[in-house]
Amino acid sequence: MLLHLIKKDILLVKKYLLFTLLAVSAIPLFIMVRIPEFLGLNAFLISVIFAEFMLYQYVSMAEMKYPKATALLCSTPYPRSMLIKARYAFLLFIFAYCYVAYTVLALFVSKVEYLTPISILTVLLISTILFGVYTPIQYKLGYERTKYFFSIVIVATPFILPALSNVDIRLDFSELYAISMLAKCLILIAAVITVFAISLIVSIKIYAKKDLL
Repeated sequence: MLLHLIKKDILLVKKYLLFTLLAVSAIPLFIMVRIPEFLGLNAFLISVIFAEFMLYQYVSMAEMKYPKATALLCSTPYPRSMLIKARYAFLLFIFAYCYVAYTVLALFVSKVEYLTPISILTVLLISTILFGVYTPIQYKLGYERTKYFFSIVIVATPFILPALSNVDIRLDFSELYAISMLAKCLILIAAVITVFAISLIVSIKIYAKKDLL
């Protein structure tokens, strides 16, 4: 049942899917040429956020055009909670693709280094926090009131990156570095699961009370 709903989201964005999938590989290459110091975690993070926002917004836009379709879907054996779970699973599917695409790119382009487990989990946590906050808000306020956040992120990114590259931030992370790699991974995994679960529960509660017509 969940896989069918994920497939439904993929079909909704099929016109934009190829462009987004190609952009995921193009972004690290662009950063390699323009801002090579941002390769690795930063490039992967930008690719993930871009792909997730693009496809997430296209799905939301398609659902807004045909609101009765969602209402009819909820009248079938598919409960509302399953629709929410499918949307979150769809985001995880996009993240998984971004990781595979980045790994394949690192395999063929020597300047693109492989991602470490810490980098992968860190990006997953950041994207989970971002969408963990954004998704319930969108279900609460609707696509029309939240769509501009996506535009701001996309427009601001080219200006933020060069600025960050010139900022000298010095913080003392000596205690964090003393923690073993396994412990860091476990902490990140626990944080991802916690944020993901809280956001999912909140979204389900909001959507359960939402008038679909």
